[in-house]
Amino acid sequence: MGTWGSGPLDSDTAEDFLDRLEQMSDSQRIVLVARTLQAAIDANGSPSSVLPEEVMAAAAVVAANIPAGRALAWNVECPGITEWLAKPIMPPLATAAVQALAVTLPADGWFWRSWVEESERVEAQTAIDSLHAVLHPVSEG
Repeated sequence: MGTWGSGPLDSDTAEDFLDRLEQMSDSQRIVLVARTLQAAIDANGSPSSVLPEEVMAAAAVVAANIPAGRALAWNVECPGITEWLAKPIMPPLATAAVQALAVTLPADGWFWRSWVEESERVEAQTAIDSLHAVLHPVSEG
């Protein structure tokens, strides 16, 4: 099916990423999330082995494990996601999530042009803005 919604977990790729995480221990999860975010940062917007949907899912996992992120609407799609990472989330991980989103989803990038309907683009922007609102305060330490 590909993508069925505008949230960071609304794609087959994101769902596959979450399925892998669900099978891991807390320590393994944080390693995969951190590696995913760092690979996106290192690619700096160039094509890489990390898909944008994986970056969004990784950032959503980080955000879900921050107290302010527990109420994010898409957390209900993945029961227990708010307990997947050790607390508190350290600022470098939140910073990596913010940076990875920035380089993966630049304002003029294909992700924003890929939405057929303007209303879907707005919904996607709102979801990314919600991630930033949760991640930024932690990333600033």
